[in-house]
Amino acid sequence: MEYYYVYPTEVIRGFTEDGMHVLMMYNPDKDKKVPIMIGEHEAQMILLEQEQVTARRPMTHQLIGSIMSAFALTLKEVRIERFEEGIYYATLVISDGFNTKEIDARASDAVVLALRNDVAISMNPDIIEEVGFTPQPEEFNLDIESQPEDELEALEAELHRCEENEEYERAAELMELIKAKRDNK
Repeated sequence: MEYYYVYPTEVIRGFTEDGMHVLMMYNPDKDKKVPIMIGEHEAQMILLEQEQVTARRPMTHQLIGSIMSAFALTLKEVRIERFEEGIYYATLVISDGFNTKEIDARASDAVVLALRNDVAISMNPDIIEEVGFTPQPEEFNLDIESQPEDELEALEAELHRCEENEEYERAAELMELIKAKRDNK
């Protein structure tokens, strides 16, 4: 199966009451974004890697990188392979130069390691078709002043409903709209 490359474009922070954030992955071939729900720690690690910030003491992903380096292991590939019951499953392809092993990983951890090691991330096209959505920037250029003040609350309530009903495509669209509205305030 041919996988498509995806790129982490942004982390949208604080969209659910239980502290979940959204990592937006973008596939230019299909012009689609794929939302991945992640926790606070994962969001922080992804943002640190994107900004190339090094902590004073090794964080978990830095520790894994140090261990890999000490044993001459190389991260060759990161694949996000399947999406089942709201969970993304990823694979790390690691080589010692002679042998290659595939290691199961959470998608968020795999993305952090890919960023840390400057490795491409690929995604199963079935996931892109199932969960991905086409960004529509014209939706996000609304004049905030002309909108009712409680519109943001209504959008957040609709987002919560979509998450509960596992309507991920609509939830991702709502997250983008809410983010745009918050950024324009």
